[in-house]
Amino acid sequence: MKKFVEFGIYALVFLLPWQTRWIFEAGKINGGVSEYLTYSLYGVDILLIGLLILALVYFRKSIFTGKFLTSINRYMKVKLLLIFLFLGLLSIFWAENKTLALFREGQLILALSFFWLCANFAKTSKLAFAFLFSLIIPAVLGLWQFFFQTTFANKWLGLAEHKANLGGTSVIETFSDGIVSGRWLRAYGSFDHPNILSAMLAIGLLITSFLFLGQKKENAKVQQLIFLYLSFVILSAGLFVSFSRSAWLGLAMGAVFVAVCLFFQKNPVDLKNWILGCVLIAVVFLVMLSGYHDLVGVRIGGSTRLESLSLDQRVIYLGQAKNMIAKNLIFGVGIGNYIPALLQGDSAKKAWTYQPVHNVFLLAWAELGIFGMLSLAALLISLFWQFGRKSPISGALLIAILPMLWLDHWLWSFHFGLLFFALIMSFVVGFSREEKV
Repeated sequence: MKKFVEFGIYALVFLLPWQTRWIFEAGKINGGVSEYLTYSLYGVDILLIGLLILALVYFRKSIFTGKFLTSINRYMKVKLLLIFLFLGLLSIFWAENKTLALFREGQLILALSFFWLCANFAKTSKLAFAFLFSLIIPAVLGLWQFFFQTTFANKWLGLAEHKANLGGTSVIETFSDGIVSGRWLRAYGSFDHPNILSAMLAIGLLITSFLFLGQKKENAKVQQLIFLYLSFVILSAGLFVSFSRSAWLGLAMGAVFVAVCLFFQKNPVDLKNWILGCVLIAVVFLVMLSGYHDLVGVRIGGSTRLESLSLDQRVIYLGQAKNMIAKNLIFGVGIGNYIPALLQGDSAKKAWTYQPVHNVFLLAWAELGIFGMLSLAALLISLFWQFGRKSPISGALLIAILPMLWLDHWLWSFHFGLLFFALIMSFVVGFSREEKV
């Protein structure tokens, strides 16, 4: 039973990038579709629920004894997580859309159950390899999308079509003599947005670099080293064509953190191999940059029409969040109810204009109140204090997601974001427990 659950977790992680789902109620705003009001059952949810049932069966004889409670308490910040879950559950009572709040609370419970399964049944090194294997196809798909500037839809794989000539698609505009000369499609991979693909690949590259250190120490098989070298190239190229500034920044911050830790630990061998991995990533970026430096310039400069529009929209979303927090400072508007709360103030706009604030901390504050935001911040700090200090890679993973938490919302507002955050917590705990850099 334990082995079955273990390999089921690896299968779940491998399937995680594929967003296959049954939409049993599409959210609508003024005739348009809103992802934030949509009710879906994902394929990975079915597998996750099945594994959770088997895990509880495995613990059936000790579910009310110390062994089961130890399995929860050992790797989970129980008090903080229980506070977080309790605040979400409590907020259902004053939420505008109670059904949506209950649904989002269920997704949060599933995500934390995923973390518990990984922490108690999976071996972190095998989980890491399963994660890297899962990224290869989405990264290659993202490269294909960028080079051919097209995508295709497939309901069985959870893929949506994204056309560069349509509004709402993530593109980069180039200009010549003040006139738009091109609209370049950013790579989506198998995800709903390029920023999600890029976050996966940035975390994947940090884990690839860590596994590279371990394989170098153990004189690993040639096949394993070849796979890691290929991972460096494919994931780096995929990360480049996503053109996500937050993921680029997160990867750089995480890589520098590990390098600094190894330097002060006076570990020249590991530091040398870590720098070698970083050089491989940099070489791929430089090769890609030689052909697409103008697109990188647009993303970094942020002065073109679309980039300025994106920044202006973020300012608007920030103002909306501040107003909502000011009115619901202590208790928030209810878990998952950010968009319904916006609709209360102004319901006459098009569906795509209603977006969460691009900051997870503010979004959590708006939905769960001040104590929800503080619980989230305390959870991250406690994870870093307990595990990040023991293992540089654990600290690097937490540092790498900070730009994504600060500059985007999907880690909280999307179903996949909650599962991905739970997976990162699993790596943070597992790497400090199983092996050290």
